Amino acid sequence: MLSHTVVQMFYTLLPLEWKRYIDDIFSLWNVDKLVKEIEEFIVLANSHHPTIKFTAEIPDKEINFLDTTVFKGERFNKQAILDIPTHFKVTETFQHIYFSSCHPLGV
Repeated sequence: MLSHTVVQMFYTLLPLEWKRYIDDIFSLWNVDKLVKEIEEFIVLANSHHPTIKFTAEIPDKEINFLDTTVFKGERFNKQAILDIPTHFKVTETFQHIYFSSCHPLGV
């Protein structure tokens, strides 16, 4: 059982948004939170189970998440809306195998 002070600390460090897809998590934090407080949250989250480890990337303007790039564009300054275009990895060659081609089904 977690102590009362640890539980209180955990609830004061909650992000504004928390989205999870399998083992990837995207979270938004209040701009008033310092990087130190976010790092405290990561340490606290890592203390709950020995085999689950959280890491964090804390950018100022943009970050890649799954196959998207989330960034603060012009709409963010005017309407507080994040822009989310598709992100292509450097190794993407846009080469595909046609279904009707002569290749094993597992390829």
